[in-house]
Amino acid sequence: MSVIELKPINRRHLTVTIKGKSTLVHHKWDEKSRQQMRDKHGGIKTKKRDVRDPEAEFLAATHFTKNGEYGLPAGAIRECVINAAHKDLGIEKTLVRKAFFVLCEDSGNILALETEEPVMKEDVVRVGQGSTDLRYRPYFDSWSCTFVIEYNADLLTVESCLTLLDWAGFGVGLLEMRPEKGKEFGRFEVDRSMPIEDVSAYEEAA
Repeated sequence: MSVIELKPINRRHLTVTIKGKSTLVHHKWDEKSRQQMRDKHGGIKTKKRDVRDPEAEFLAATHFTKNGEYGLPAGAIRECVINAAHKDLGIEKTLVRKAFFVLCEDSGNILALETEEPVMKEDVVRVGQGSTDLRYRPYFDSWSCTFVIEYNADLLTVESCLTLLDWAGFGVGLLEMRPEKGKEFGRFEVDRSMPIEDVSAYEEAA
């Protein structure tokens, strides 16, 4: 019987910072909204609408880390990068799904934002069969985020990771009303004025 020797995954870790090129708009689904959707799908008759509290809705729509900092879901960055990949650009989505991950120590998987206080804005949105409603959401005009990428170095290089991030920031975007959805919010680019460091050696030594 022949023995198959499996090659270890060539895991590498890269610290990178992205900076906003357009306003970032949060719209986290709060537990009250989730429960209302569960009730609706479960055939439970919903109550009449409560009196609106714009400030409470604004806070409920905001992503926070467990430490109370304004945040950005790590999964949103990864999904943004995956959606930027395409075989016509020379890199397929399936490869990126297997080789590119965003690490986060926060138990809620929320990365801390470097940002100023957001502005609360009232947006008119379409819901249901052509009806409209109001949403109160935070708008972050100036923002950046530093995080660690884990990637398979047998499939991706440092430069391909950075290029994927730039593609994602240019044409896909993050969170609400992003370019992928036909708008222009949530655009970003890799901040090359900040250290871009392969931290794998430090972690292996530890």
